[in-house]
Amino acid sequence: MRWTLLALSSMLAACGPAADGDDGLIPLDPAPPADYVDTAIGTGGHYFGYGSAFAGACAPFGMAKPGPDTTTVYGAAEFHHFSGYHAEDDLIEGFSSVHISGTGASDYGALLLMPSCGFDASKTTESGYRAAFLKREEQTRPGYYRVRLADSGIVAELTASARCAVHRYTYAAAEIEPAVVLDLSHAIPGCEVSEARLEVSEDGSEWTGHLRYHGSLTGRSGGVVLYFAARTPRPASWQLWQERELAPGARSAAGRDLGAGIVFPAGSESIEIQLGLSYVDAEGARANLEAEIGSAGFDEVRARAEADWDELLGRVRIAGGTASERKRFYTALYHACLTPTTFSDADGRYTGFDLQVHEAHDFVYYTDFSMWDTYRCLHPLLVLLAPERQRDMLRSLLAMLADGGDLPKWPAGTGYTGCMIGTPADVVFADSFLKGVQDFDVETALDAVIRHATEPAEHAGRAGVARYLELGYVPADEVGGAAARTLEFGVADAAIAAWLDAMGRGEQADAFRQRARGYRWLYDPEVGFLRGRNADGTWSTEPGEDAFNPLDWQPYYTEGSAWQYLWLAPQDPQGLAELLGGAQAAADKLETFFSTPEPESDLSEFLPDVYYWHGNEPDLHAAYLFVDFGRPDRAQAWLRHVMETRYGDGPDGLDGNDDCGTLSAWYVFSASGLYPNAGQVEYWIGSPLFERVVFDLGAGLELEIRALGASEARKYVRSASLDGQALEGARIDHAALRSGRILELDMSAEPSDWGATP
Repeated sequence: MRWTLLALSSMLAACGPAADGDDGLIPLDPAPPADYVDTAIGTGGHYFGYGSAFAGACAPFGMAKPGPDTTTVYGAAEFHHFSGYHAEDDLIEGFSSVHISGTGASDYGALLLMPSCGFDASKTTESGYRAAFLKREEQTRPGYYRVRLADSGIVAELTASARCAVHRYTYAAAEIEPAVVLDLSHAIPGCEVSEARLEVSEDGSEWTGHLRYHGSLTGRSGGVVLYFAARTPRPASWQLWQERELAPGARSAAGRDLGAGIVFPAGSESIEIQLGLSYVDAEGARANLEAEIGSAGFDEVRARAEADWDELLGRVRIAGGTASERKRFYTALYHACLTPTTFSDADGRYTGFDLQVHEAHDFVYYTDFSMWDTYRCLHPLLVLLAPERQRDMLRSLLAMLADGGDLPKWPAGTGYTGCMIGTPADVVFADSFLKGVQDFDVETALDAVIRHATEPAEHAGRAGVARYLELGYVPADEVGGAAARTLEFGVADAAIAAWLDAMGRGEQADAFRQRARGYRWLYDPEVGFLRGRNADGTWSTEPGEDAFNPLDWQPYYTEGSAWQYLWLAPQDPQGLAELLGGAQAAADKLETFFSTPEPESDLSEFLPDVYYWHGNEPDLHAAYLFVDFGRPDRAQAWLRHVMETRYGDGPDGLDGNDDCGTLSAWYVFSASGLYPNAGQVEYWIGSPLFERVVFDLGAGLELEIRALGASEARKYVRSASLDGQALEGARIDHAALRSGRILELDMSAEPSDWGATP
């Protein structure tokens, strides 16, 4: 219905896009977008190239993410199991109920179920119930996961609603005694369960309880308490265990290491288990189960999940490109809609950062914001495609402020993590407001952001902010990651300045705009890079350091080198070009950045093969700076190179941790031909992969990007127009995109000088 109404409104609008087939347009792909998604992409790779993408089933931004946790006979390395799953593993430990996707830290992966043929004491341990599985029979798509266990032949299927997981286990033979292991002590590598409780109903058809889980992120604030209510339509017998010892006849257990074996009558060929989750209480888990599942069975829940994904993914329609590019595009859009995580119950209750129960009125409360990553392109994507979700996420951040005392920078579960640097919430709020998502408490948010930028904060503020305000930079001899912090503060201050300008507070905006240029204090003309500077103005050097090496990960950077941090001034590209000797010199240096191989070293297998590192965040926007340096043709060339070589359609198809959808959001934007300068109103124009991309902006509005003839060979933009009006440069602001109907790019096989003026 959504697309029918939008198509009708387009035909009736005099300024609407031409119908498919007119003016040489190829039709938009009629296939459901979910058909192109391959959830196995990003589940493999090695070391810093491991995508850590979630491999199971879920609804968009769902709390419930049932999926396989895998291992090998040699164990599971934490570095390859942040999401619980690695594509090269050959054993499944079981199917946990909650996961997080794409992080560089292990978390969630708790409340495990595993089907079994019978149950005895040997199956109270993971080594006893884990099983080999048939890779060739894995089936994955949005909202659904299926696999066959090798030895038993059991087929496990998973689906989910926002807060509930549904498992269906089909056993290979009628004479098998079907059983399910429920392990409350299970944790993926690097995590642990500190306490749990389990109760079983008299007929064995319902199990309720909770566990306290400590992950790499959630553990920083004391862990999270996950409540559950599980049910099956069939009565069953059971055996509880505690400390791996069976407890015959017991109907409840509490402690750290406990679980149950649930045994069904022989001949029960197919077993369905419905699992309601809550981070509030067991009553909330039951209520979520009734509200979202009710009397529905597995197939109906799966159909609902797939319909939800088709609606959300269908907000972008494409034409052209290769089959592989279409698969990568919609998989990237899918990955961009896995987190943040729904955290409130169906009735609006949630556990806040003060560990008290609150109610979210008229919004869904989310958590798990990897904002040091996601502020750059994921939240701008949600502003464009899912503004109703982005609004709720902003309200959630404000609830964290109210409940915990500060805006967070990387909240997980029920608390602050202190993870990463800067104050990215400042950019997320500013970017949203500037682009029209304003249905939140604007004054409270702006006051909190300004306080972040000017005062020390207990949980999530700016380390070294007082010295930053005094010196214009964070001194490297006083604060770790000082250069990186200075650069991140500059990005945030420029976003705050733009927000204040939009609010009519120009004088205050000028002060923040000036601070946003503080990165210039870090430029050392002798070496040609931004580096750590001490409080007395001298350059920071490490003991025993003979000379500055721009490839070193110095302590004044955060996850990167001087080469990667040189470009982290997207708020002032002209100023950066001046430091580097002018636009041409800046473009030349940027070309070196993209084209120079890393020297061979003992760490080569861990590191990117060129100076540019797409798998990390600080330089994600770097190719687009060619536009600001007067060489959009080089932006177009390198963007295509990154899309072709850093993304694939296999398990190793991501260049590193997806960081809660950040690398995926980059691909969605770049493959469409646009990229946001986060915290500002402008987008850069790049090199689209597809001949047509149509964004549903809501309220009957569509934005179409046409690049007729776009292909691997025709990647250069020769000219551009918006609704027929020529564009002189390769930048466009948000207001123009929302009011415009068609952005048309004339593609060529040869570079042109279009947009060459810096």
